[in-house]
Amino acid sequence: MKKAVASLLLCAFMLSLFACSRSEIKDISCDDIIKAYEDAGYYVSHGEHKDESEGSQLCYIKANISEEDDSDYIYFITCFTEEQAKQAAETDKYNIAVWLYASAVGESRWLKSGTYGKIEYSYYNSELFKPFKDLIK
Repeated sequence: MKKAVASLLLCAFMLSLFACSRSEIKDISCDDIIKAYEDAGYYVSHGEHKDESEGSQLCYIKANISEEDDSDYIYFITCFTEEQAKQAAETDKYNIAVWLYASAVGESRWLKSGTYGKIEYSYYNSELFKPFKDLIK
């Protein structure tokens, strides 16, 4: 009996830890991302504010470290559904073959990509992710 109660308590404790670690995904707009990066001093360009009948992307946002086109940047795509964002992230996801090709054309860094709700992002320099990380807290 004691083992059953102890097992039950352990399961309840583990379930409560799992429930606490899941956070609510905020609804973040293109304008929220643009403002966060402009406030952080990045050079932001954006476009393609579309509706759902025109494709899976609502808008794209590119935040560069400097005004130079070849400076480091983070790229966001906002989608209409989380599934569309996951598909975009899968397209951007690096593997060894993609990295070898990128290395051959001059980009030997590993591209990091991911999703947050309906937003897909990709970047090389982890420093570029900080304004977005602050936005989603």
